[in-house]
Amino acid sequence: MPDPAPGFSVSIDRSELRFSGEEGGRSASQLVIGTGSGPTPPSTIYTGGQDLGSALDRVLVQVVGEQVRFTVYPKTQLAAGEYKGSLRLFACADEPCARHIKGSPVEVPYTVSIAKGFTTTPRVVQMEAVAGATATATNIGVSLPPGASSYTYSTGGYPWLKVSNVTSTGFTLGTIAKAPGIYQGAVSLYTGGKAAILQVTYTVKPDGSGLTAITPALKVLNMNVTTGLTSEKVTLGVAVPSSGNALTTSVRYFGTVSGWLAVTPGAPGTLSVVAAATNLAAGNYGAELTLSAGGELFPVTVPVYVNVLPANWAIAGTSSLTVDGASKAADLGGALSIDIPNLPVQGWQASSNASWLKLSRSSGSTRTDQLGWTVDRAEMLKLANFTAHPAELTLSLASGKVAPLKYTVTLNKKLPELNFISPHTRLPGEAGTYIVRGRGFDSVADLEQALGAGAAAASKITRVNDTQFELAMAPAQQGEAVFSLSNALGANTGSVALKVVAQPALAYAATVTEGSKGGLVFDAERQALFTVNKTLGALMRFKRNGANWDASSVSVPGIDTVALSPDGASLVVTAAPGQVVLLDPATLVQQGSYKTMYIGSEPLNSLPRSVMRNDGKLLFAGFTGEGSGGGMPYFDVSTRSFGSIGGSYGFGWAVASGDGSHINIVQRADLSPQPPMVTLDGTDSVAKPSKVGLTFWYEAAQSLRGERFAEGTYTVWDRDFNIIGKVALPDQNYFGRTPLFSPDGTRLYVLAYSINDLNPSSTVMPRVYIFDSSTRMVTTTNLPLLGSFDLADYPTCHNGSYGCNTRALGAISPDGKTLFFVGDAKLVVAPVPATLGASRALMQRVVLPAKR
Repeated sequence: MPDPAPGFSVSIDRSELRFSGEEGGRSASQLVIGTGSGPTPPSTIYTGGQDLGSALDRVLVQVVGEQVRFTVYPKTQLAAGEYKGSLRLFACADEPCARHIKGSPVEVPYTVSIAKGFTTTPRVVQMEAVAGATATATNIGVSLPPGASSYTYSTGGYPWLKVSNVTSTGFTLGTIAKAPGIYQGAVSLYTGGKAAILQVTYTVKPDGSGLTAITPALKVLNMNVTTGLTSEKVTLGVAVPSSGNALTTSVRYFGTVSGWLAVTPGAPGTLSVVAAATNLAAGNYGAELTLSAGGELFPVTVPVYVNVLPANWAIAGTSSLTVDGASKAADLGGALSIDIPNLPVQGWQASSNASWLKLSRSSGSTRTDQLGWTVDRAEMLKLANFTAHPAELTLSLASGKVAPLKYTVTLNKKLPELNFISPHTRLPGEAGTYIVRGRGFDSVADLEQALGAGAAAASKITRVNDTQFELAMAPAQQGEAVFSLSNALGANTGSVALKVVAQPALAYAATVTEGSKGGLVFDAERQALFTVNKTLGALMRFKRNGANWDASSVSVPGIDTVALSPDGASLVVTAAPGQVVLLDPATLVQQGSYKTMYIGSEPLNSLPRSVMRNDGKLLFAGFTGEGSGGGMPYFDVSTRSFGSIGGSYGFGWAVASGDGSHINIVQRADLSPQPPMVTLDGTDSVAKPSKVGLTFWYEAAQSLRGERFAEGTYTVWDRDFNIIGKVALPDQNYFGRTPLFSPDGTRLYVLAYSINDLNPSSTVMPRVYIFDSSTRMVTTTNLPLLGSFDLADYPTCHNGSYGCNTRALGAISPDGKTLFFVGDAKLVVAPVPATLGASRALMQRVVLPAKR
């Protein structure tokens, strides 16, 4: 074969290679340098080496400049002995090395001498086991180097390897139980600065159970416990693969509260879990229970949620009692069952803060002992009537595990009571129906029996509602009839007295009294007239003294109106900007003063901005902020408190029947369209608009029972707003100012002034026209005129100027024989002449039955 590179050749620098080493170790490599010579080297040279023996591991070829370096490495882990062979080196012009360059190939003999060293036999171990089991290799030999008699060992990062039975010539190798898998590890041996390594492969096969992870029986633990107590034990089953170690637990708490979960080993394969709420308030708490069984198994977490229940008191039984007209002494009590359902039986203690509530015991046991209670009759009778009276029971546990409980027992005191009879006076020989007002009557089963001796004075008793009944009374010449209600508890429910008061004949009188006036009340018991002097800021009294009327007064700043309570025991006046004052009508001594948000006033002779109902409620123009709404405020004389009828209507001014059973109310006169006039009947407390579209008036009157209503001085209506007739003055020069009805409503008196003679020097006096209002007109519209008479004095100014208020205030005596007028000039007492015009006899008061 022709020379691939004529004139070029290669050579090496070694003719022999010698290696030396130690058993179990590595022998140092040897370097052979190849060099080329000649002028025409090939463009590419392929080099390599081939072991013709058995002791070489590899030959590393590197080209450095114009040299080729062959690094020769003997095999490692050779047994002690001498190994001979040849290394063939070559340089070729082609990759298959079919064309050698001159000087190639060349064979270099080698010798590898291995002295006895530090080794194990075998040097690589294959071990097998089933999951949950262990493996053991007992035939691991150790060869020590010359001069060594012992060695140390280490399993490094392979804790699953175990070395035992160590001698100078060998040891036993074992494993721990592992999960299925293939594990690589090593045992390192050391002596005299030398080391030997035993390579280990550990194959673990499944055990057939299929369990490869820690498996708790429950994914989540939900527990309930009562605050202050420890929960019942929850047993948690935990399955651990056979490859795992002993089960261990740890707890991580959610939130800031910790230490409440206890986990302890139970029967094999179980854990006992308990939640202690000793220091936990009611609420929800959470934690994470971690289950571990050695490093080869992943830990498993089980959420634990604890609902701490409040230890609430559970009280059942009678917690309220109503005492009324049907109550008996045996009814004044009740019993309470006491429990705390989330706790075992506990001892309790009880006390009351109310003198009227007496307890049957001061201590007992939950679920076992009832707590009885009774109402102390004497203490109960001291309490305000028609009021809810709460008593506070304090319940506590002797153990202190639960906070004390404040428990309320309520006594609703609604004993029937009598407040007023209206009217409260009658004339000698007068019969009729009288209205008794109070409250709680519905609880009285038999009114006649409850009235006892008083029932004998009445020919008939008619229940109207819970606050009203009527007495039909036969004539009496003198004295009084007293009524009271008895009850099984012996409680004083008040009394009302119907008095027989004779009305003496009164002579004409005129008393000077300057100043704007408000309201005029005639007190038949004391034969006195009361009015308000707004200019002087005083309540005035005119008391009959023979033919004269003695005047006295008491200062009430801002005074606006005056009324007499239904029993005649108190004068009730209103004063701006927000005060109601009670005074004794006999002495004018103040009985009390009560403030509210607002009360209106008017400096001139006023419209009636307050009226007294027969239940003792004074309605007035103002605002209290009490009750529902506030447009119909009142002051209750019985309870000395403010309230409101409520509803959507307002109170401007009003006129009441003489007995206070029927009230017609003007809301306002300055709006367009004008709001309707409303009525308020004594049988209820609901304001209703008039059925005939009435709106407002500036003067008005009602009869004693409300059978007749005068709308100004123009029209007369009955109680149900059927028109009786029109009022037409016969003299066109006169205009009506003040209407008054006879007590029975059969006569209408109209005080009139002459429009042509309004001057201080006029000799034309005011005139009183008398109309027959007893019968509804059928063929004519105007009421019949019975006659007229003139007064000798003007009660008001009469100068015709813009500032002169000619509206006089009026009242009438109970027998209908005397008219009273007052204004900013005089008080006029005017007896009605016995005969009028055609000698028509004066009509006497006849009390008609009350109309409901």
